[in-house]
Amino acid sequence: MKKTMVENRLNNALKRLYYFDNEIIDNYSNERSITHRLAIHLGTVFYEWDVDVEYNRNLNDIKKFNEWTMKLLHDLSDNMDFLTGAKTVFPDIIIHKRGTRDNLIAIEVKKINTSERLEQYDIDKIKGYILDESLNYQYAAFIKLGLSSDNNKYKIVLKSREEVQLELTHGELNFS
Repeated sequence: MKKTMVENRLNNALKRLYYFDNEIIDNYSNERSITHRLAIHLGTVFYEWDVDVEYNRNLNDIKKFNEWTMKLLHDLSDNMDFLTGAKTVFPDIIIHKRGTRDNLIAIEVKKINTSERLEQYDIDKIKGYILDESLNYQYAAFIKLGLSSDNNKYKIVLKSREEVQLELTHGELNFS
């Protein structure tokens, strides 16, 4: 699927989230509650794919970063799994075909009132999802959600595997 189509569908799902579920955003509901509702809207616009929240499987195995990805993330960032200390990973939302290696997009979502440290942790994870070839994601997205009254309600940073690899050859990988 082309990047412009993925972007259009992400935007459509976010517009639906703010239209139908603005109350859970504006009352500072838990991030999991919001990502669950976003996943429902993503399921509508990515109707030919499976959409799952915090899905931790890679075929029949537990989803985790390989050693190369862990080393690269360590070299790129000061954040090392400070939340769990583990190498297992599960994106907030994934769009994929269950039981196959057909993984379209890994998504991390943060609310506007999230600490910089937690936001950076999710950005580091999103880098790993797209860089780890065993996970086979075509795209990775970081979505920052604001209040429904904000002029710019949300921000999406969407990158393809090719864009990320090109950025790495230039020594920089930016998801903010």
